[in-house]
Amino acid sequence: MMSFGTIYTHELNPRTVAILAVAKEQGLELDVVYADREKNKENYEKLLHINPLGKVPTFVGSDGYVLTECMAIALYITSRSDTTTLLGRTRRDYFNIIRWMSLANSDLLPAAGGIILPLIGRQTDGLKDLQSCLRSFHKDCRVLEDHLTKNKYLVGDQVTLADFFTVGMLKFPFMLGHKVLHNEYPKLREWFDRVYETPMFKDVAGDLHFIDVPFPTLEEDE
Repeated sequence: MMSFGTIYTHELNPRTVAILAVAKEQGLELDVVYADREKNKENYEKLLHINPLGKVPTFVGSDGYVLTECMAIALYITSRSDTTTLLGRTRRDYFNIIRWMSLANSDLLPAAGGIILPLIGRQTDGLKDLQSCLRSFHKDCRVLEDHLTKNKYLVGDQVTLADFFTVGMLKFPFMLGHKVLHNEYPKLREWFDRVYETPMFKDVAGDLHFIDVPFPTLEEDE
């Protein structure tokens, strides 16, 4: 099978999981190149020639087409199938999918990163302190919990790209903060488990291993 293109990413990168899962399900062969600045310096230099920002994921098609930003890549890969149901049934479904993806990418994941990275000994970007990240993260989880109390999936009555994309962002928060999240957000937990266990997603994401660590708590506002 001819490769559809190359995806530059980092190992365990949450913004790439849904892309790889959808590509595999659709039979699109992607060459995965790990381009971490510290671990894969040669590949990182190659990435910089393609994307001067050095951000991952970055996609390079077999025809030379370059696409950056995870949402754009995920939508492009998914749209390669004329019969996919992952982009919704209506135009409003499609825009709602983008809405949830945007929340996950621009708000949920950065907040989660500010919580999770220190727990695994990695530095954050330092733009927000821990309590600010916790506050943002719990607000987003509450929005999801309220929505999923009334809906089985994020958009419509069947799984879409929005679900896979958002669950990919939540994998590490659930691994490390499972006790807190299971107790405070039961509907979010049910949805997460349901989507994660979808064969096409789990085949790429792998088994979920819960880790017991002291998960930070949100301080009460004075």
